[in-house]
This record gives sequence, structure tokens and C-alpha cells, in this order.
Amino acid sequence: MLHKARAALPLTKIRERALEGAFFSVALIAMAGWMYFITLLLVRMFFWLVG
Repeated sequence: MLHKARAALPLTKIRERALEGAFFSVALIAMAGWMYFITLLLVRMFFWLVG
């Protein structure tokens, strides 16, 4: 019984790190999307003001 608990501990750590990595990657993709969107709006506004 104790051996199973010790064997499950690394799997739990791997699972937690995978979950954190997935959340971090989704947050990074979302931030990149917002940066692209804001940059696109600023460029369009610049061309609107100049043009």
C-alpha cells in the first residue's frame, strides 16, 4: 500500500506541472492574440489619421 502511494507521488507532480504548463501556454496564446489585435487597431488608427 505504501509503495503505491510513493509511486503515485511523481505522477501527481507530473500531472500538476502539465496542468500548469497547459494553463501557461493558453495564457501566452491569449496575450499574443490581444497584442496582435491592439497592434492592428493602432496601425489602422494611424493610417486613418494620416490618410
